[in-house]
Amino acid sequence: MIARTLVCASAILIAGAAIAQSVLAQSRAPADRPFMPAGLAQESIEVTVNFTGSRVVLFANTPQPENETSGLAIALIGPVTTQKMIRRSVSGEQVIEFISAPSVFAVGAEPQLAASVLPETLASAGLDPGASAQPRADQLTSPDLPAWRAAFVELKREEGLYVLDAADIKRFDGGLHRATIALPFNAPPGEYRVRAVAFRNGEPVGETDQPLLLARSGLEATLFDLSRQHGLVYGFVAVLLGAFVGGIGAWFGRK
Repeated sequence: MIARTLVCASAILIAGAAIAQSVLAQSRAPADRPFMPAGLAQESIEVTVNFTGSRVVLFANTPQPENETSGLAIALIGPVTTQKMIRRSVSGEQVIEFISAPSVFAVGAEPQLAASVLPETLASAGLDPGASAQPRADQLTSPDLPAWRAAFVELKREEGLYVLDAADIKRFDGGLHRATIALPFNAPPGEYRVRAVAFRNGEPVGETDQPLLLARSGLEATLFDLSRQHGLVYGFVAVLLGAFVGGIGAWFGRK
C-alpha cells in the first residue's frame, strides 16, 4: 500500500513539473479553444544508429466534473510531408497528391470513447489518420477521396508508421491522466506534435498540442547531414568505404 502511494505521488510530482512548463504557452491559445493543462515528460528524443523506438509520455489534467462517458484520446503526429499515390488499372493510371500528410500517426483512446464519440467527431478533433491526409484543392471533391485516404492509411500501417490503439492511458485522482504512446522504430526525425483531446458526452471538452522533436545524433546525424548537404562527397565516401570493406573481406577469404 505504501509503495503504491509512493508511485502515485511520484507520478503526480513529475506531471506537475511537466504541466507547469506548458501552462503559459497554452494560456495564449485562442479563446474558443477548450483549455486543458498538459505537458510532456520529455520534449525531445535523440535518434542514434541503434535506435529501436521509444515511448512518449504525456501528463494531462482533464476538465472536471467527469462521468461514465468521459475519456481521453491521444495521437502522435508528424512530420508533415507531401505524399503521392498512383493507382494502375487496365484503364490507365490515376494519381492523387496529398500536399500535407503526417509521416507518423499513432493514436489511442480510453475504451469508453468508442461507444460515446462518433467517427466524425474524432476526425474534426484531429484524431483521424485518414482525415489528416489533405489533397490538392482540385481533388478535395473527388468521390474517390475516401478510398484514396483508406488506401494511404493501410499502406502506412503496413510500414508500421500508422498505429491504432497505440496508447496506454492511466488515471489518477483529481482528473490527472498519464498517457504513454509508442514511437515507431522507423519514425523519421523531425518535428512532431502530441495531441490529446478530452471528451464528455461525445463532445470535446479540452485539448492540447505539445511539440516533440525527434533529432538525429552522433554518427547518424553526421551521415544524414553529409548525404543531404554534400551528396557528391557522401557518394564518394560510400564507394570508398564499400571498396575498403570488400577488400578486407577478400583478404580474409584468402587466408
